[in-house]
Amino acid sequence: MGCDIWSYAEVRVRGEWRWTRDLFPDRADENDRDEVFPERDYRLFGFLADVRNRSRSPVIASPRGLPGDVSPGLRVEHDAWACDVHHASWLTLAELLGYDYDQVIWDRRVTRDGDGAALAVEGEGAHLTLRDFLGRRYFDRLAALASLGDPADVRIVFWFDH
Repeated sequence: MGCDIWSYAEVRVRGEWRWTRDLFPDRADENDRDEVFPERDYRLFGFLADVRNRSRSPVIASPRGLPGDVSPGLRVEHDAWACDVHHASWLTLAELLGYDYDQVIWDRRVTRDGDGAALAVEGEGAHLTLRDFLGRRYFDRLAALASLGDPADVRIVFWFDH
């Protein structure tokens, strides 16, 4: 069974967090226009919250739970999932932009015949920068978030389903 992320942007305005809707109006699927990271990408999931981290990538921060000051709309969205969500968290754009993406990591996820995804042993897998590991789309999304304002006043709020 797969796992998906639900990720949304908030902007702090006069001390209050507000859910930013239609951040990506050019997306063909209307349901994805509000989501920062709509695709199933286990590399990203591992980096953001150590979810499905078969690559053993670094994790930017341990899951923090839903922020206490989350915007009312996002609280309703999250609570609608009831017990079907896990690893709720949030990260400011300042944290995301300030991370060292040029560090070289060992991507330990490999595929073996008959086993599917497996953990690499010495000599397997790939050594690459975290920037290459996460890919261009990730950084395009950060650029879109940067257009919303001061990085300390922009954050993503996210959780995963089962």
